[in-house]
Amino acid sequence: MLQLCMFGGYEGPLSREKKCFLTVFGSADLNRPTVARQLIAARSQKVGQTPASKMIFLTLFGSTSIKYPTLAEEYLDLQQCVENGSLDLGDYKNYISELDQFQSSSMMSLTLFGSITEHSLPTENEEVEGLALQRHFGNISEDSGRILELGVGRTGAHRNSVVYQALQAG
Repeated sequence: MLQLCMFGGYEGPLSREKKCFLTVFGSADLNRPTVARQLIAARSQKVGQTPASKMIFLTLFGSTSIKYPTLAEEYLDLQQCVENGSLDLGDYKNYISELDQFQSSSMMSLTLFGSITEHSLPTENEEVEGLALQRHFGNISEDSGRILELGVGRTGAHRNSVVYQALQAG
């Protein structure tokens, strides 16, 4: 499936169903799925589904940005997946080591007179505002929020470990 953005802007989820992203004289801001959703997808592929093919990004005279979810989004989605039984928190660390579905190796890009950013973290303001908002609504406890603050600006195993520890504390 093709995601086309011409002479304008698009903001939405990065989806495995869309295999080719074409941006011409515009901007596409794509949000990576949370680690919990990536882990569920990776686990379901092992059960017999065909492996995911590469995603292709073509950017001409524009920009494409692929952004990580905020820590608040990661925490809430992991919490929801654990509560509804689609992900076992005890196996979380094992799944992380096998996760490769949305890594750079599954993406190819061609950019002419434009830019592509694959590993864009949320800004510190976005992280802090997201955590503050979810604390205010009571979705994240104060203890979990303090732990999540330690992950601001971090990537990879450290970021995933902070989300895991926050969920255990919550």
